[in-house]
Amino acid sequence: MKKILVFMLSGLFGLWLATACASTGVPVVPAPSVTPLATVKNKSLPTPIPPSQMIVYDNLQMEMREAEITTDYLTEYGSNREPSAGQKFIWIRVLLKNIGQSGGNLPGPEHFSIIHGTTEFKATYGHRKDHVDYLALNSSLDQGQAVDAWLRFDIPADAELKDLIFAFLPESLQVSLGFSSSDYSWADHPIYLWNCAP
Repeated sequence: MKKILVFMLSGLFGLWLATACASTGVPVVPAPSVTPLATVKNKSLPTPIPPSQMIVYDNLQMEMREAEITTDYLTEYGSNREPSAGQKFIWIRVLLKNIGQSGGNLPGPEHFSIIHGTTEFKATYGHRKDHVDYLALNSSLDQGQAVDAWLRFDIPADAELKDLIFAFLPESLQVSLGFSSSDYSWADHPIYLWNCAP
């Protein structure tokens, strides 16, 4: 009943307005239709956990054990490696274990990132002497098998451990800053973050 009354009053008002405008010689211009914009929520990264804190994703138990920054390193081939101008290296030691009832795949290096502000860096080969290179590991992980290896990232020379976050994205390849966050979910995909500084 209320809808009918409102409709009738709207019609009468429109008719009155058209008549009033026509009598004064002013053309009637229809009002533009307005569509409300979708509400955009301000979203941020989940809170990083401290180094050495373990997470479990599916059948994988994982821990970021430590982070270390160097300005050069000795390769397993005996040569000294220096970064490109304006960069240095960060090394992330990860421990992973298959806790499932069958074999599985080791996450690819593309599922790990270093975040510095709004910039994301991906792992690259290290071959550092006396350090197991994650990128050189076999891609399979047998039931009960554990690995202890290092990932190398090239970062800006002015970056410090306190400015850096290590990310594990088991179901995605990139941290798209500004997506949804809750405890450890990221744009409907899980994300695990560790502070690089102890």
